[in-house]
Formats: sequence, C-alpha cells, structure tokens
Amino acid sequence: MEKYYFTFGSWEKFPYKNTYLVVVASSFDDATAAFREKYPDIHENCLNCSFWYNEEQWEKTRVLYEDKSPAEVIFTETCFGKKPEGYGDLFIFVPEMKQIVRIAEGTGDNLLPEDQDQGYVDYIYYEQYELSQDMPEVDGGQVMLEKMVRDQYRCMADSIQDVLSMAYGSYMYDCMILA
Repeated sequence: MEKYYFTFGSWEKFPYKNTYLVVVASSFDDATAAFREKYPDIHENCLNCSFWYNEEQWEKTRVLYEDKSPAEVIFTETCFGKKPEGYGDLFIFVPEMKQIVRIAEGTGDNLLPEDQDQGYVDYIYYEQYELSQDMPEVDGGQVMLEKMVRDQYRCMADSIQDVLSMAYGSYMYDCMILA
C-alpha cells in the first residue's frame, strides 16, 4: 500500500481549491487511474490537479498543508492486495502495529437492546493478534453497523478501513490482505 498526494490550487475547474487529497493505492499507475476515474482530465493526458507527490516527496512538501486535513481519501480496489470475494473471515497484516487482525461478520448475538435502540442492526467483529511466538490475542472489538454487512459492503475486504479506524483510531495504517 502506498499513499499519493494530489494538490490543488485556486483554478475554478479543480475538484477542490487550495488543498489536497490522498489516494491509497498499490502503485502510482493505480493511484492515477483511480484519480482520473473520479476526476477526469480537463485537458487530455493532464491530471485535474496542480501536482502529485509520493510519500517521500510529500514529507518535504506537507509543511505547506500542516494546518489542513485531506479534502478526501480515495482507496483503490487493489490498495490492500487482491480482495477475496465473499464474506468469509479475512486476515490482514498491519506492519506498523506488528499485528495480524482477523475480521469476521458478526453473528448477531452481541447486539444489545440499547444497540438496537440506537439503530444498529449488524456488526463486524475483529480480533488483533500480536506477532510473537504464541500469537496472543491483544485486543478486539466490533464495528457497529446501521445496515446489514452484506448491504453495506460488497465483500468483507471493503470493511478494512472501518476496522482500522475502530482498532487503531485511523484508517490510514498500512496493511495487506493475507491469503
């Protein structure tokens, strides 16, 4: 997974003005294809942005945007690796945390009456395992959903960003789907 940063000046035809967005992708070509799909070129073969940066280049430039959050984050279909079809258990590796996370569709038996009163109808369950000799479970939780899992996600891999957010407080962690 790599992050690419697309910046915008004040031109009225840019999708955003004086800010940036992030595309999380498997490669630069993957990132530009996703960007172009959402924001087509105004001029042939010219991305509809001021400039783009890879992560290394962004480190030198981001000081100009330190007071801003990205206007948008786009995740490509292949940014975490090949997505398995269906809703079976999914395992991801989160290198920065040195953890394996198991993501599973909830069984429905953990929904409390107060959860249902708040509009939750389903959930995703996850367990975090430390990479060590015995691989102990170190944490876990649920992502509560106001729609059924199969109505909200096309496959279990589409829930990765929501699980990362719940488990680590941010969906911007690098991870990869394990076969």
